[in-house]
Amino acid sequence: MPTSKILPYDVIIIGAGINGCTAAYYLSQAGLNVAIVDKTGIAAGGSGAAGAFISPKFHKQGPLKELMDEAYAEAMTFYSTVLASQTLLKPLLHISQDDSEEPIYLEHSAIVDARSACESLAHGIDFYLLDVQSPTYHDNQWHCEDLQSTYLVLTIGAYPKILPIDYVGLRGIWGHRIDVTTSTDVPHIYHQFVSISPTMKEGVIAIGATHDVHYSPFDSSATYDIESGRTLLLENAAKTLKLNNIIILKDYMGLRSGSNDYMPMLGSLVDTEATLALHPHLQHGKAVDPKEFVYYPKAIMINGSGGYGFVLAPYLAKRLKEYLVDEIAMDETLSPSRYFPRWAKRKKG
Repeated sequence: MPTSKILPYDVIIIGAGINGCTAAYYLSQAGLNVAIVDKTGIAAGGSGAAGAFISPKFHKQGPLKELMDEAYAEAMTFYSTVLASQTLLKPLLHISQDDSEEPIYLEHSAIVDARSACESLAHGIDFYLLDVQSPTYHDNQWHCEDLQSTYLVLTIGAYPKILPIDYVGLRGIWGHRIDVTTSTDVPHIYHQFVSISPTMKEGVIAIGATHDVHYSPFDSSATYDIESGRTLLLENAAKTLKLNNIIILKDYMGLRSGSNDYMPMLGSLVDTEATLALHPHLQHGKAVDPKEFVYYPKAIMINGSGGYGFVLAPYLAKRLKEYLVDEIAMDETLSPSRYFPRWAKRKKG
């Protein structure tokens, strides 16, 4: 809650999902004084509803596949060591939806208890239940109500932006998963139409999560139909494995964020107004080196992980730590600024 005096930090992280909590963990372990801020709680959004499976991206060679392979390797080490009590190591059977390819059996895979993992990573780090609307920067510090910091890190997913950065390309992905009991033995993780997996709780199976890009919790005219969501999950699961004597125990729902080009985001944020004032010809399609853009001082975003949030979180958090602590440059191909030139050109119209 807000306090009566200014509380100084090295870093304020807004967003307490897996990206925010993992970033806080890495930065805190490196000796920085970190605060986490969220308006609803730790893992109260998309991360709490995630399937939280740790596996690589199958097929489709290219930059994303290469990134995912590296992130998967780091994630398996991270979760099996740092979060061993929240991680269940299980083989995974990946089956193509149209049976056009041979199934892939992956010996090394895992499922993470999403909420308790985030809570464990945030343990011992100052947490504030705040709805930050408009952080401000003055006197070389970011100010979020009574909190101030040198750096501001946004890990807010597809929820409303708190800085004027409309150029950032994000897709809201509504997710729904369920925990059930069943008399059917589930010895490993199945991935096909949905995922079916054992969990850390004896006898409890996780099914999900769905990927619905049409429903938005910000559309007041629509209400999510939980019963239909459950039916869809069970119907899709049945295409892979016959589950007998199912009892639904709990629903988990939340909004995840995917980028328009499917690559995750890690990088500084463009001050659109200042940049267009300095380079008005951007609106006519003229190329400008991103190094010439005007950026918000010491503000960084981690976002756009889509359905691979738990796989990518340790990778992105470690790169953030390397940038802030070890002064290693961030990967420019992941910068959110990659969306700015096209947005600027469209804005003219």
